[in-house]
Amino acid sequence: MNILETHNLSFSYPGGEGREPVPVLKNIDLAVEEGSFVAVLGHNGCGKSTLAKLFNGILKPTGGTVTALGMDTADENNLLDIRKNVGMVFQNPDNQLIATVVEEDVAFALENLSVPHDEMERRVTEALEIVDMLPFRKHAPHRLSGGQKQRVAVAGILAMKPKCIILDEPTAMLDPKGRREVMRTIRRLNREEGVTVLLITHYMDEAVQADRILVMNEGKILLDGTPREVFANVGLLQSVALDVPQSADLMFALRQYDIKVPISILDDMECTQVLIDLLEGKFGDYSDRKFDA
Repeated sequence: MNILETHNLSFSYPGGEGREPVPVLKNIDLAVEEGSFVAVLGHNGCGKSTLAKLFNGILKPTGGTVTALGMDTADENNLLDIRKNVGMVFQNPDNQLIATVVEEDVAFALENLSVPHDEMERRVTEALEIVDMLPFRKHAPHRLSGGQKQRVAVAGILAMKPKCIILDEPTAMLDPKGRREVMRTIRRLNREEGVTVLLITHYMDEAVQADRILVMNEGKILLDGTPREVFANVGLLQSVALDVPQSADLMFALRQYDIKVPISILDDMECTQVLIDLLEGKFGDYSDRKFDA
């Protein structure tokens, strides 16, 4: 079952007084399967964040349609149900935390939805447990680290019991430790809780953890496939100013010297094994060698 879909989707921002609209997305057809983990890559201005806001109903299409759980996001009557089921987490956690105590912040949306107190308490506790922040429920959010704040923001979305979470560069403002904490939480939500995840990121090591990667360029989908399939296109990705995992970049460089190593290498372990084989004189043709994800 597809939880998010677009059909011939286009979007333009107003161009200002006397100016033409600025097209951002162009005729996109896309389906995101329920329970999947999809990463979205692309340079600044390619339309990634705009696409995320269209899925949540923050923006409305200027052409085509967007549906979430089968509901048209352009229909105002659907917005409450859509936003309860498709949660958004943004880049800066400080802009999402509004209460003075962690548990109050997680409960904020539930209070607006008039969830009964006992049910609210249960959901807040459960959400904080999932993101490993329960011991901090009485803490002030401003005293938390960046990674902890972002996990509290995720808990606030989880308390609404969404079927899908869209994260718009949630680790961009975090240090490496905070990034690891947030990514660990995202993987757990997807694998253990069955939450559909759409992750917008510019970190390749985050993208390789997804089931599927979409690469956007100039308002269109340039590549769509598994991490191995996408990162095998090293030259194409570099031509649109995107990085690739270091291991894939190294394999690409070796192949320029006619050393037939596999191009679809995503992590250090696989890369190390190929280099060991080369050093030991095993210079066979690796082109058909398969590496499990």
